[in-house]
Amino acid sequence: MAPASAFDPASATNAWRVAATDYGESTIVLPALASLRQQAPGTRLAVLELAPDRITRQAEQGEIDLAFHTSAGAPPGLRRRTLFAERYVLAGRADHPRLQRKPTLKQFCALEHVLVSNSGGGFYGVTDEALAQAGLTRRVALSVPHFLFMIAALAATDMVAMVPERLVRGNPVLKTVAPPVAVPGYEMAMLWHDRAHRDPSHQWLRAQIQSAVRPGSL
Repeated sequence: MAPASAFDPASATNAWRVAATDYGESTIVLPALASLRQQAPGTRLAVLELAPDRITRQAEQGEIDLAFHTSAGAPPGLRRRTLFAERYVLAGRADHPRLQRKPTLKQFCALEHVLVSNSGGGFYGVTDEALAQAGLTRRVALSVPHFLFMIAALAATDMVAMVPERLVRGNPVLKTVAPPVAVPGYEMAMLWHDRAHRDPSHQWLRAQIQSAVRPGSL
């Protein structure tokens, strides 16, 4: 078995394929992109939309090299590496009158919320589960399938959303505050098939992504 050092990124011509949601694109692929282009300029990268129910088959058949998914929701049978832990913050437009300080729980529930529904069209999520334990509800006025549109909707309206902190970190058009309700976060993982585990080029790619998203790198 050739050692990982046998891979020369400067002369490589690999075409890698990774599966990610728009959240994964922004928080994992994008931070790694500049380094990948600089160190391996002859390679190409295709980002496919993540289809959770097809990850295992795609990895087995070599259709994808990597997938980025929550650790809790990742399918069994694939290699994995935890990339980072994520937490939720409350976000709205930068000059939102209700977000200049942390809202009370009553104020939070009275606001109009945006929800990203991966299954499509849902109006109930982890925040609603947390509120239900306290006998409370909120008004979800908009359900969307992608974070990109959610951010645009927040910037253009008085709606707010519970969003992953890494996704909106440093965004000048949004204001974030700690939410008045405790909502559990999650871990993001990198997944791959055992067939590629010892491949030198694959090892290099995984190391670049791990380095790009390690704590303190963003």
